[in-house]
Amino acid sequence: MRVLPQRRRPRIVLGVVLTVVVVVGLVLIAYLTPLMSVRNIEISDNRTVPGAQILGAAAVASGTPLLQVDTEAVARRIAAIPSISSARVQRSYPSTLQITVSERVPVAVVPDGDKVHVLDRSGVGYLTYPNSAIPAEVKKLPVLQTATPGPADPTTRAALGVTAGLPPQLSALVLRVIANSPVDIELALTGDRKVIWGDDTRNDEKARTLGYLLSQRATEYNVSAPNFPAFR
Repeated sequence: MRVLPQRRRPRIVLGVVLTVVVVVGLVLIAYLTPLMSVRNIEISDNRTVPGAQILGAAAVASGTPLLQVDTEAVARRIAAIPSISSARVQRSYPSTLQITVSERVPVAVVPDGDKVHVLDRSGVGYLTYPNSAIPAEVKKLPVLQTATPGPADPTTRAALGVTAGLPPQLSALVLRVIANSPVDIELALTGDRKVIWGDDTRNDEKARTLGYLLSQRATEYNVSAPNFPAFR
C-alpha cells in the first residue's frame, strides 16, 4: 500500500476544505441572493385555463431565489384550480420556473335541478353552470344518467370510460349514457336510437362494430358481444 508523504497530507486536507467552502458558498449565494432567482415563468399544456390564472395560483414572486421555491407546494396550489387535474413545477437554472399542467377533459354532464355539473373521465365534477348559461361546447356533451354519479362510483367510472373512448363520429351522436351498473350500460343516440353496450370492456371493438351497424336502419343496436352484434 502506498503511503502519502507527510508534507502532502496538509495540502490534500486544505484542498478538501477549500472545495467544501466553495460549494457551501455557491449554495448560499444561490439560496440567499437574487443571482439565480425567478425572472421567467413558462407555462405549457394549458388549453382552456388562462395563463394568468395559473400564475395567480402559483403565487411565486419575481426575484425569489429558485432554491427557495417550494415546487411541490406551487404544484398543489395550481392543481387546486378546478379545471386542472395535476401540475408539475421544475426549476430551470439560472432564472426560469417551468410549469406543466394537465387539464381535465369534459366527457359528460349531470343535471342537478337548475344547473348542470361537468364531469371528467374519472367522474370528478369540476365545473357547474346554471341552466340559463350553459356554454355551447357543454351542451354538446352527453347526459350521464346513473344513481350515484361521482368518482367513487364504479358505475360512473365504467360509463364515462365508454363515453371518453368513443371516436368523434360516434361521440357526436350520443345524447345520454344510461348506466344501471358497471355491466349494464346503454347509449341513447340521435334519431331515437338505443345502443346496448353492456360492460366497459372491449370498447374499441364495440365502437367499430357499432360504426358498421349504424349503416342499417334500426332503433336498437346490441354490441355487448361485438363478435355477435344484433339490431332491430
